[in-house]
Amino acid sequence: MIPVEEKSKPQKIVPTPEQRRQRQLLLRQLVYEMDDKPIYYAGYRDVLKGLLEPEAIMGASYLQSYLVEILQEFLFMHPLRQRFRILASELGVQIDKKKWRSCDIALYDKARLKGIPLTNKYMPIAPDYVIEIDTKADLSKYHYQHEYFVKKTRQLHEFGVKKVIWIFTETIPVIWESESADAILIRDGWDHDVTVTEGMTFNLATLYKNAQQE
Repeated sequence: MIPVEEKSKPQKIVPTPEQRRQRQLLLRQLVYEMDDKPIYYAGYRDVLKGLLEPEAIMGASYLQSYLVEILQEFLFMHPLRQRFRILASELGVQIDKKKWRSCDIALYDKARLKGIPLTNKYMPIAPDYVIEIDTKADLSKYHYQHEYFVKKTRQLHEFGVKKVIWIFTETIPVIWESESADAILIRDGWDHDVTVTEGMTFNLATLYKNAQQE
């Protein structure tokens, strides 16, 4: 009989208390939104493995930032601009105790902001209108990725947002529009007139074309 060499099982490395503490600190840094449980940035697992730095997954792409710029330029130049406070930079809105969402561009009627203190906290009241460009959220836990977008849209409406506009840039350019939690209008491409509110309408394809000619 030929003796069979026994293969020893690799020992599981048990992290030290300090390593566990550092991991928890890093996980907190990688939270993109909160919906009772954390929604992490896409790619957060690679950060935990040490393959990427946190900044590598938190930033927006050139195209996403470009679209935010031209949309903000349109909004700031619009005659109705004096009526609204236009907030960007992933504004956090506190929907509930353990629920907050990020907004790429949020429009608030200035009259509604009277009495709201300027603090380093998320906004306690809903924007009037929200414009979102893609998402930085990790969608791996969703069976269908659109579930995330539908749920976030519904929560924003239930919180009090009058209209949510989604602009998608990957694969096939698409725009979603919704004025209620139960009805989402989906339009292929960007060459459509999109109304934020009465008297404020933009065509993203036109804005993009004009910006390219500058």
